[in-house]
Amino acid sequence: MEYEISKDPSYAMVEITLADGEQIETKPGAMMDRTGGIGNEANVGGDGGITGAVGRMVSDERTLVDNTYYAAADDERVTVVPEHPGDVVALNMSDRGELRVQSGSLLAWEPLVERSTEWNNRSNILSSGELSVLGLSGQGIAFLSSFGSMVRREVPPENSLIVDEDHLVAWPAGLDLPRQKDGSIKSSVFGGEGLVTEFRGEGEVWLQTRNPALLYGPQQHE
Repeated sequence: MEYEISKDPSYAMVEITLADGEQIETKPGAMMDRTGGIGNEANVGGDGGITGAVGRMVSDERTLVDNTYYAAADDERVTVVPEHPGDVVALNMSDRGELRVQSGSLLAWEPLVERSTEWNNRSNILSSGELSVLGLSGQGIAFLSSFGSMVRREVPPENSLIVDEDHLVAWPAGLDLPRQKDGSIKSSVFGGEGLVTEFRGEGEVWLQTRNPALLYGPQQHE
């Protein structure tokens, strides 16, 4: 697989070139266009099949159907784009340990990238945008999108990094991350104190410069 990210950081898109037999998996609605030698199929329930789909219904997951695109010849192309204006970053999971990712940020991934739903109950959902958290591991490239530009921050080894949860995209699984209320941040859902995560340890955190909750507005719970 070869890829090129262009139009970043405001309106990023990813052009993916596949050799005969290669595949790329995407979230629903991510494809913008493809060449005629690209076939596709839908996988209901993602990695966990129907059981995984039922588990993810506890969260706001729209990724109950994953799309797989496969090449029937060399040099076939598929272009994928995020659902909102922003940036895209390609992370080689072969060179990293396990990551935690806001589920809405996962745009596309190679077949050997493994996904798991880490937290899928209401008490553990991060951010007022109501996105559950995915675990990413395995081999291959995962493409993550952000609302606005993607920013990388190193967690200081002798200090901590405090982040408004609505700006989180991804972080290493090994970081300690207690949550707390912050009176200086007003929640876009309840109008009260917002939540922040205090990262401790050593690693790199990916953030987005815009707050999705302010774009889409508060979500209603039953």
